[in-house]
Amino acid sequence: MTPVIWLTILIICLVIEFVRIELIGACGAVGAFAGLIACWCGLDNIVQILAAVAVALILFIYVRPTGMKYVMRARREKQLMELEGCDAVVTCRIDNAAGSGVIRIGNRNWRARSNRPNAVINEGEVVTVITMRGDVAYVDYKKGKGRRG
Repeated sequence: MTPVIWLTILIICLVIEFVRIELIGACGAVGAFAGLIACWCGLDNIVQILAAVAVALILFIYVRPTGMKYVMRARREKQLMELEGCDAVVTCRIDNAAGSGVIRIGNRNWRARSNRPNAVINEGEVVTVITMRGDVAYVDYKKGKGRRG
């Protein structure tokens, strides 16, 4: 195979990676780079293909799972940040002293605590998510409604 073919495969894999960010394209790109190196060394086409496939498979099996942990963590943090500032309905009374409370945002329930110490927010009240820490939403009364402290 010619270097142009390997470079084309490498570019296609990188484009796939930029679109999907699943680390599959990255494994393919590194594999294509291994094939390119084998091509530059003057090795036979079969050896080039075997080198590319072997490198891509090794990365896919051993490196991708670890890399995906970091990708998924970043996605999760981004999703949680997007909830900040959203309005929610209290579905189970929020009581910081008792360590209880549940809110509903869209179609998902989240554990909740009040942003104010010792606050109690009753069921049915509308609150605003101030921040997310893990799976716990820290909320306050919606501006213009609720009690003032």
